Amino acid sequence: MTKESLRRVCKETKGCYVTPHLNDILYLHYKGYAKIENLDEYTGLKCLWLESNGISCIENLGAQLELRSLYLHHNLISCIENLDHLRHLDTLNLSHNNLHQLQNLGSLPSLNTLNVSHNRLRAAEDVQELRRCASLGVLDVSHNALEEPAVLDVLAGMPSLRVLTLTGNPVIKAIPHYRKAVTLACKNLTYLDARPVFDRDRRCAEAW
Repeated sequence: MTKESLRRVCKETKGCYVTPHLNDILYLHYKGYAKIENLDEYTGLKCLWLESNGISCIENLGAQLELRSLYLHHNLISCIENLDHLRHLDTLNLSHNNLHQLQNLGSLPSLNTLNVSHNRLRAAEDVQELRRCASLGVLDVSHNALEEPAVLDVLAGMPSLRVLTLTGNPVIKAIPHYRKAVTLACKNLTYLDARPVFDRDRRCAEAW
């Protein structure tokens, strides 16, 4: 990810500018990059696409203070780090990586949407960090290895959770009356596994 290659991408991409700081979106997906670097001049970015590269570490985003959306899915990332300064980050996609534990997310005050599907999360302890995500409303943890019913206690402790996707995890079979139990535990839930949670559903769960 050299300065020259970044400028070349901007020149070849419709809607992007050769002058780095003028860009509010940068498409760097499917480029074969192994490392995030040389983005210091791209200070105006609000959306950064880094999907499907060979990136193993989240780093060198110190100049992207205005970033709202960060797409890092289909990489080799095993640790969530170096994001504390992204005070405006709303959307983070880390699906299809190598995460065994969620960490360092509670310091992102604006985080609303998180996708960590298709990773290696297994125990309730692996997702405890979600309790610290006060503004997180949309969560996709599908197709991990979550198996402990205690995961539900973590989800219940998320004050803003509205949309949840848990499909593809063994925990679904480990929680009796799964849909009713999750609806009852997560008071603000409006969608569960791509199906709406209607007021009637909640009333039935409460009666149950």
